[in-house]
Amino acid sequence: MFFLLALACEVPQPPPAKVEKPKCELDVTKLGGTAWVYNKPMPAGPSVPDPTARMRFLDEGGATKANYTAGSSSDVFSYDCSVEGKILTCLETDPHLDAFCHASAAVHDGVCDAAEVAAATGAPADAIAKVKETVDAELKKLKGDEIAQQRKSDNNPNNKLRSIFKVAVDPATCGITVQDKYQTMVDGRRNEFENVLGSAKFIKADADYTWESCKDADSAWAPGADDQHSPVQAPGMIKFSAMLQKDQQKGLDGCTLTADIYKDWVKGQAELQSTVDKKWGPRWDTTISFTEPGKHVVYFDRHKTCDGKRERIGTTCAMVRVE
Repeated sequence: MFFLLALACEVPQPPPAKVEKPKCELDVTKLGGTAWVYNKPMPAGPSVPDPTARMRFLDEGGATKANYTAGSSSDVFSYDCSVEGKILTCLETDPHLDAFCHASAAVHDGVCDAAEVAAATGAPADAIAKVKETVDAELKKLKGDEIAQQRKSDNNPNNKLRSIFKVAVDPATCGITVQDKYQTMVDGRRNEFENVLGSAKFIKADADYTWESCKDADSAWAPGADDQHSPVQAPGMIKFSAMLQKDQQKGLDGCTLTADIYKDWVKGQAELQSTVDKKWGPRWDTTISFTEPGKHVVYFDRHKTCDGKRERIGTTCAMVRVE
């Protein structure tokens, strides 16, 4: 009887409140000021961010610009972007006229076809004319097997002449989907093919990444016992050093020299002070922990402060393989 009365007195509980998923406000027309990183799928476990493929968008006077690394360890490329419908298309700013002219000349007996290059790149006629003159003069000097090799090498679908990518919003994750492609010219016609990354998911970047290309790999190194670069390293704390080339050391009397350090493109240390080395002059030394096998890179973004005015000297970088 007591059991039946207890059941009768039970009050039905309301169903749990439905939690509404936040609406994704992301729009391809409003990507300026955002940064993204490739969310790389792994054989086992969740995907992980891969900063070798990272991009950011900039709003410059209402025009959308982009920086993208396209899987490079040292290069950051610039793009001009345009919107059509729900797709943002970003084309590399540099038209690489020299490369397109070589590709055109490969199927026109060593002579660059300016109209063909204009159709492929959209570049103005005067810019193409200057490049054509240089390329035609260069190719005219080729002889024998060199001519055949040029025709074969420059008329090749694997030549990545210009980068292009397309972006769409993924409302399910409020991330973006990127279709990474490259342009080439074969038999006088421009083609587009998928780059290594193909179609990939990108997530919001939450790290302070560098967006500078590293064009100087000669001023930084991972010194071994002989102070020479040691490209293969064991896991653990690894020493990295940087210096200035002779032409960069002029007029530095009384200046303070510092460097910001980036570990695998992420800022980790700010304003590391230089020391004086008898052989190299100004020098920076730091130790960084790398335990994961594979390639790793360290950037030194060097600055000088003279009479209270701070200026960039430039970036140098060193790569090692941990195994």
